Amino acid sequence: MRAILRIICWIIAVVIVAIGAVAWWFIYRPLPQLGGGASLPGLQQEVTIERDGWGVPHIRASSVEDLAEAQGYVMAQDRLWQMDLLRRAARGQLSEILGDKTLLIDKEFRTYGFGRAAERDASLLEPEAAKIMEAYSHGVNKFIEQHAKTLPLEFSLLGYQPQPWKPSDTLAISGYMYRTLTNTWERKLNRAKVTERVGADRAKDLFSEAAALDHFVVGDPDVLDDGSQRSANEDDEDDDDDLPPDTVLKARLRLNDAQGAPAVAGFPDLTSALSQSVQEFLADSPAEIRQGLGSNNWVVSGAHTATRKPLLANDTHLELTIPPIWYEVHLTAPCWNVKGFTLPGAPMVVIGHNDHIAWGFTNNGADVQDLYIESFNPSSPDEYRVSNTWMKAQVIDETIRVRGQADEHLQITATRHGPVVYREGDKAYALRWTATEPGGLANSYNWLGHARNWKEFRDVMKRVWGPGQNAVYADVAGNIGYIMAARVPIRKKGHGEVPVPGDKDDYEWTGYIPFDQLPQALNPESGLIVTANARVVGQKYKPYLTDRWEEPYRTARIYDLLHDRHDLRPEDMLRVQTDTYSYPHVFLAEQLTAAAKTAKPKDPRAQKLIEGLKDWNGIADANSPEVSFLDAVRRAALDLLIEPYLGKDTSLYQWRTTTFLQRILTDRPSKWLPSSFKNYDELLAAAADAAATKLAEQSKSERIEDWAWKRFNSLDMFHPIGHEGLLKTFLSITDKPQSGTAYSVRAATKHHGPAMRFVANPGNWDESILLVPAGQSGQAGSSHYSDQFSYWFEGKPIFAPFSDAAEARARKHTLVLKPGP
Repeated sequence: MRAILRIICWIIAVVIVAIGAVAWWFIYRPLPQLGGGASLPGLQQEVTIERDGWGVPHIRASSVEDLAEAQGYVMAQDRLWQMDLLRRAARGQLSEILGDKTLLIDKEFRTYGFGRAAERDASLLEPEAAKIMEAYSHGVNKFIEQHAKTLPLEFSLLGYQPQPWKPSDTLAISGYMYRTLTNTWERKLNRAKVTERVGADRAKDLFSEAAALDHFVVGDPDVLDDGSQRSANEDDEDDDDDLPPDTVLKARLRLNDAQGAPAVAGFPDLTSALSQSVQEFLADSPAEIRQGLGSNNWVVSGAHTATRKPLLANDTHLELTIPPIWYEVHLTAPCWNVKGFTLPGAPMVVIGHNDHIAWGFTNNGADVQDLYIESFNPSSPDEYRVSNTWMKAQVIDETIRVRGQADEHLQITATRHGPVVYREGDKAYALRWTATEPGGLANSYNWLGHARNWKEFRDVMKRVWGPGQNAVYADVAGNIGYIMAARVPIRKKGHGEVPVPGDKDDYEWTGYIPFDQLPQALNPESGLIVTANARVVGQKYKPYLTDRWEEPYRTARIYDLLHDRHDLRPEDMLRVQTDTYSYPHVFLAEQLTAAAKTAKPKDPRAQKLIEGLKDWNGIADANSPEVSFLDAVRRAALDLLIEPYLGKDTSLYQWRTTTFLQRILTDRPSKWLPSSFKNYDELLAAAADAAATKLAEQSKSERIEDWAWKRFNSLDMFHPIGHEGLLKTFLSITDKPQSGTAYSVRAATKHHGPAMRFVANPGNWDESILLVPAGQSGQAGSSHYSDQFSYWFEGKPIFAPFSDAAEARARKHTLVLKPGP
């Protein structure tokens, strides 16, 4: 018996040692070198990489080229697989490593042509930008060369090596972000279908851009001094827009899409399983973003703060992933000293601050896509009609390499407007998009860190193509400002809200809105600028940006919390960012409580929940069943209103749906009341009954106590390959009860929310707040893989040192990169 026990003990010990050895080999061995010295051939002089206790690097270099090369090296240390995944997604090259499960995603991105556009735009870069891009790519590639045998875990699990990085890969990732933030052509199709079914009169109600809670930044008829008159410097003589008003460069589709390495034949079943996770991750993530969660940013003047200096806040709402989409970095070189957030694969800093200014973004939603209905020749399918003549379409043959299978060939048909993205019956829809116009991917926000004042900030923004962002600004001199910069088309006719005929020139683009005519403001009298994806321009602003604004509730709540404050500090800004009050749910609670006096729901559970609403304070607490009930009532009431016209296709209506519901329940027009109800109180009672039934079905419980909001809205933050089993446990953070709704300032859905938090304090940059949802590192064995999560989740600050003295106190590691062979 003792011998058997000894054998068992030895077996257990061997298994433990083996597991430890495997974990060390695949998880801990690839961790990057953080201290000492390392060789980085290509550098002109030594570069120092200092990391603080959160793993945030401060890169100090003697030239901008050395700075960019070291940044590429450091980014590869922490996020190489994420970088590779994003560029493969943008280029349509996922199936090369994942097999046929990602073919549909690859076909979508190949059709958009980001890879072709990126190759073209890389050749159009200005000399200084080209040098920085090349240096960044060189740094990434030197890391790949030096660590080919110690790559991160994901490369080992999927069994492939990354290809060398190119400047066009960085630009292709810009295309990925365009798709995330500006891809609206499916909504245009849906709007046309909804309008056809409900009629023009009701469509005006459904697609109205008006909302009672909107707060305009520019063009408010009730505000005399919104700062727009001061946005341009009077002595700025070189302020004319460079774009000819009657010309628009045409995108030229090319056939020189870059090809990666040959696919490896014969792959283990693990690859198939992991490819399913990646497919779900990439297919689902943009859908939630387009439902309007968006982002928050605001800036307050010194009149509202304790220091009498401005404060600026920003939290961008994107898919919540591990690793996060944002990466923190501090960069120092001659004429550069900037700290903030950048995207994996992108040089410099996108959002952040330097010694002089701070800035932050939210998505504006400017309409930069048009969908053209093309008429193709039945007897010659590659010809389409233009002004009563047939024109030859361009046919592009794309080869998609599929792991373990034969190559897939995709034929893309492109008209003068762009690629055909959708066919329905005999109709073909071609997409024109500023993202793929020449220069669309090359001119973005990475160079703002060089600006030192409002004029220089505007000069950089003048060159930006997009994606169109609401930029808020603050500086050490006490100025606050706002700019929406992007190439926004001017159309001959209409606004492109729905698909338009493509066979005539009636709906062509004639140019872009000149920069000086885009919304801008400097030092408004209120001392407060807020944007949260809702409408930012009022009736006095004339150029057309869009009428597809997002819901106004976050903007309204931020205004309410800030407008009468005069003692704000950075921590107060963070408290606003994490506020979970939900305006539309408060409105519905009031409506239900009043309606129940004349029309009670039949379901006793609904009656009980409505009774409890009298004491509800509007905070969307994770433990509250009332929040679950109100959210279900919101959906049910909307369905009851539009099902008579759309049937079960109510999801076709994607607009300011809750604003529409609030307007209807406030005004109670007879034309919208379904014939099955005598009044709107009865409709609300029916919606309450339907909500109770739905919650019971979803929770598989009849008890109200089991309907807490956390049951339906707990946070799942997945790694792209961590959706199931052991990898889910090891790589992802899941099932975390969270407070907030899609309409609270702390926007909260299961997979989507604040992808970073930033509070800039020009009065003392060392008291600025920067944090991401998980951590700096994309490697699961790193202590910085998820060390920021508890701070992000609980709304606690991480102050980000900026001065040399503060950074010296925070320094934990120093790595010196040396020029060498």
